[in-house]
Amino acid sequence: MDQNIEKIKKILEESKDIVLVSGSEVAKEAGLNGLRAEHMVYDIEAKYGYSGEEIVTSQIYSRQVALFFDYYKDVILNREEPLDTTVFDVAAKLEKYGKLKNIVTRMVYDFYQRAGCENVVELYGSVEENRCPVCGKIFDSHYIKKAKGTPKCDACQVILRPGFSLFGELIDNARLTRAVDAIEGAGVLLVVGISLNSQAWQTMLRYYEGDKLILINTEEKNGDERANYCVYGNIADIFKEITDFEFKEEDRIAAEKERKKAREEAKAKEKAKKEAEEKKKAGAQKNE
Repeated sequence: MDQNIEKIKKILEESKDIVLVSGSEVAKEAGLNGLRAEHMVYDIEAKYGYSGEEIVTSQIYSRQVALFFDYYKDVILNREEPLDTTVFDVAAKLEKYGKLKNIVTRMVYDFYQRAGCENVVELYGSVEENRCPVCGKIFDSHYIKKAKGTPKCDACQVILRPGFSLFGELIDNARLTRAVDAIEGAGVLLVVGISLNSQAWQTMLRYYEGDKLILINTEEKNGDERANYCVYGNIADIFKEITDFEFKEEDRIAAEKERKKAREEAKAKEKAKKEAEEKKKAGAQKNE
């Protein structure tokens, strides 16, 4: 067995502060096209006359909305279920036993959440959060996929805004802050399916100052020497190997208590925020 596999197994087994950074190769290996669908570039340009990166922009969304949603339905939403759920299931297990603190992903699909992961930062948003620009109602990917023609709000009859950031737009600042905080606080940074030379990740990964940057990818790429440990091959198979150790029941119980406490605190915070907004609104109406 690869010596790096054994070293990584030991690190993960002993860690409780892992942050997983998940890239496009994870989605591709699971049979998902993603936003750019770079592996289909010639077919996409032949069909649409543009590349995926050109289609997922505000220019095409505003000027050729029918083309945009045709691409959205057929290319981005090419599968309702992934071909392989190993990476998502392993991530959920690591979180369940208190080892994984956060997931930061460029994926716009919710398969980590479906597997049971709670602390997921979706940098570019999600196909499950399409929004009516008038009333704010949220529509999921199934609604988009099944819509006849251009998807519209069932109440306002207004064209929906996609739930993910379009290329050229700034990433939501709240998401970006959460991602940076997670990476900065990681003891172990598990980077999966991305190039360390990628412009999208270079700046963000700079916030990690630890010595346990683990890179798992399908093949070696320039810049990988920045990682402390590297393993290449089928990502799902590697995930099975590096987590082939004993998970302790006491860790699961302790982790569940922490998650319950965090959920209660978040709920209380949201309640206080809502009450403050209602109080402010009532005060404004009284002054009128």
